[in-house]
Amino acid sequence: MYNVRCAMCNCVCGELALTEGKCTQFVHCFDSMAETEREKRMKLSELAANAALKQELSEIMQKHTLPHAVMIDGAAGTGKRTLANILAGYCVCTAAEQKPCGQCSGCMKAQKQIHPDIIIADGEETGALSIDAVRRMRSSAYIVANEAPMKVFLLLNCDKMQIPAQNALLKILEEPPENVQFIMTVRSASAMLPTIRSRVRVFSLFPAGVQEAVQVVQKRLADKTEEEILHAAEVCDGNIGRMLQMLESGGEQASLLAEQMLTAIMQSAEYPLLTLAGQLNSRNLAVSVLDCLTELAAESVRASVGLAVSSAAAAAMAERYSLKRIMKLAETIQDARNLLNTNVNLNLFGTWLCAVLRTQ
Repeated sequence: MYNVRCAMCNCVCGELALTEGKCTQFVHCFDSMAETEREKRMKLSELAANAALKQELSEIMQKHTLPHAVMIDGAAGTGKRTLANILAGYCVCTAAEQKPCGQCSGCMKAQKQIHPDIIIADGEETGALSIDAVRRMRSSAYIVANEAPMKVFLLLNCDKMQIPAQNALLKILEEPPENVQFIMTVRSASAMLPTIRSRVRVFSLFPAGVQEAVQVVQKRLADKTEEEILHAAEVCDGNIGRMLQMLESGGEQASLLAEQMLTAIMQSAEYPLLTLAGQLNSRNLAVSVLDCLTELAAESVRASVGLAVSSAAAAAMAERYSLKRIMKLAETIQDARNLLNTNVNLNLFGTWLCAVLRTQ
């Protein structure tokens, strides 16, 4: 039992399926929504900030000119999954005019995540975007859609893909079948092969401004005070996803510790990082900190290619480290995060983590 708000239906039912981020009551909650609310969830207006991008996508949808492969780029918490779901719904919508309509069978199944023509693969799950999995997708892509006008492959966290898997994906992006749509999400498009990036349309998402972020989160977390939400907005620099994590699951400690650890990695002395890593005395905290470190590493990559970032530590790392070195560090952090899925000894984990991070 977890007292966590469902990411899909926004209820707090105490029954959260952690692997999916949605509660066991999601379908019931969805069916209970007013029709206007269901329709609203399929609209670009659900995406915070990014006004220019929403206008561009609105025109693309109206003209039915969505490229066969799109990549949604942005830090964790900026709405990549929200936008990916909207685009997937657009692709399977059967309405004659405005798409996605939010009312047809295709839209409703897409929102419930039970549409047979939307294939979801998440790089956070072991093997989901392996070379063998990508090869199976390639075979599936040539099979005609069951119900929808096209088949949609929703590939999440593609920056976790290994090079062989990316090369396998490249083959179908070069010669895509008809009526097949690829929608990918990445924290940084630069983590993907240049040949992949050249064959997709990249849409970049950025955090909302502090005031807009406060307004959005106030609607979702009515039990939080304005002061609490404003503080979270300032700490997270308008990143709504990180704000929700901080306010609902005590993420402020993890965020602060991760920022301090990234700064300590760049210091010549070993003791500061060793002391900080020694604070990872619970599995939940260690997981949260490493997830935050992964976000910071992605921000460093973005800063390395000239994009604005909210983290001072990430910006400093981009100035001091080469892009190759930052990418290697990100891989090490991910390996450490995966290790926490095993029966690792936490008393030794902090010391080991300090050692491997300092070798990068």
